[in-house]
Amino acid sequence: MLNKVHHVTYVVESVSDMAAYLETNFNLTPLRTDEFTERGFRSILYQIGDTLVDFFEPLRDDTPMAAQLRATGPGVMHVAWGVDGIDQVFSDLQTKGNAMRGDGPSTSPFGYQTASIETSSSHGIYFQLAEGEHS
Repeated sequence: MLNKVHHVTYVVESVSDMAAYLETNFNLTPLRTDEFTERGFRSILYQIGDTLVDFFEPLRDDTPMAAQLRATGPGVMHVAWGVDGIDQVFSDLQTKGNAMRGDGPSTSPFGYQTASIETSSSHGIYFQLAEGEHS
């Protein structure tokens, strides 16, 4: 079912500072930079091998990423595991007793599909599943 690490998302104080650090130290330039005002964050996205790596900077204090940043500082927000047939995977996980976020997979702001298992079903670990590539 799981076929790769689709993406890793970090929460940081400043995406511009992180972009400068990654360029200076690893010669990386982002695929894209975005501001999702309605979702409350700014982002930079990188392709490293087969894996997407993104960094989110909260724009508001009322978002889960801002709460995480306050509680634990910068770090990994989540790892998304690649799957094929995300609609069926979502349904199969529900059938196995998992509480899922939402009524089905949703489209990320980057264009791929995601589904998330509620942490109450997964021993406190946030599992996000993803299918597709960024747009």
